[in-house]
Amino acid sequence: MSDSHDDPIPAELLDDLEGPAREARAALLRELLADGATAEELREAHGRGHLVLLPVERTLRGTPTLTTADLVRRSGVDPELFERVLQAASIAIPADDEPAWEERDAALPELIARFVDAGVAPDAIVDLGRTLGESGARIGAAAIVGLGASLTREGDGEDQLASRIARATEPAREHLADALATVVREHALDQLSRIQLSRDEIAEGRLAGATQISIGFADVVGFTRLGEELGAERLQDVAVRLAALGAEVATPDVRVVKTIGDAVMLAGARPAEVVEVLLDLLDRVDADPAFPRIRAGVATGDGVPRAGDWFGPAVNRASRVCSTARPSTLLIDDATRSRIDDAAFEWRTIGRMHLKGVGRVLLHRVRRAPR
Repeated sequence: MSDSHDDPIPAELLDDLEGPAREARAALLRELLADGATAEELREAHGRGHLVLLPVERTLRGTPTLTTADLVRRSGVDPELFERVLQAASIAIPADDEPAWEERDAALPELIARFVDAGVAPDAIVDLGRTLGESGARIGAAAIVGLGASLTREGDGEDQLASRIARATEPAREHLADALATVVREHALDQLSRIQLSRDEIAEGRLAGATQISIGFADVVGFTRLGEELGAERLQDVAVRLAALGAEVATPDVRVVKTIGDAVMLAGARPAEVVEVLLDLLDRVDADPAFPRIRAGVATGDGVPRAGDWFGPAVNRASRVCSTARPSTLLIDDATRSRIDDAAFEWRTIGRMHLKGVGRVLLHRVRRAPR
């Protein structure tokens, strides 16, 4: 493949390369130019070390034809509220007259407008936008970094890697939003099933207040020290594997609420089921000698569900109980212990322990009863 003076490729983007590397770069640049990229766009991407990922960026961005003003006018959404939602979701706000959106992007302002029509308070809509932004950031990172890392091949040229990642991006662009809608629907139904409305709550204008919930945490022992020993990439593998194991042991009644670095948080209405799930998680980790040891804790008390998460005293207490446990053990607070049948598990009361930010709490170590 030649790169003569008649070639539209900016020459400076090839100056530091020779042989196969130069040919691969030239092939990538020609493909981008043929796809409509400008020479200036290529220079800018090269300057920020983004050239190989430019095909992915162009695939995800599509062909924007609508401005923010277009979206606002077509949906009837309040411009200020739309901007508040974008800011809460950490989405950059383009100039009103800049073509930055595709037809599919009209779904967001239309959703906001429909919520307003249904009587949803603007602050609640902004809060939902914030949650969407937080979730979207994690999903985007998993789709690009997580999936992209699995597509690299030893000996790749820039053109080969760029083409492979761009092809894998197409399914995300075409189907990820619909797939995410399925996940959101199922979790919304799960949350709905946990809400009980009394006549008093309805009369007082409250959808749901605090409810009794059992919260479980499991985390990797010595995670910070492990980072120094294993390195960032291996440490990430450990965190991802713990999250996967948490999802595997979860049940319809005990679900994974979130993962937080080296920890996984679960919640369930029945304390015994939360304990059983965490014991399953400990067993799976202990069965793998290559995986670092974990510890777990459960606390029961008042919690408030919000945006798929739980807040309240039980959450903080469960986290502190977990951090008190020894490797490969599960500790529970007395509120959890008092709600579980004695015959189901073996208990050992370890006494009252001071938990940071909580105070002195009576704790128990729990194991499965012999069968």
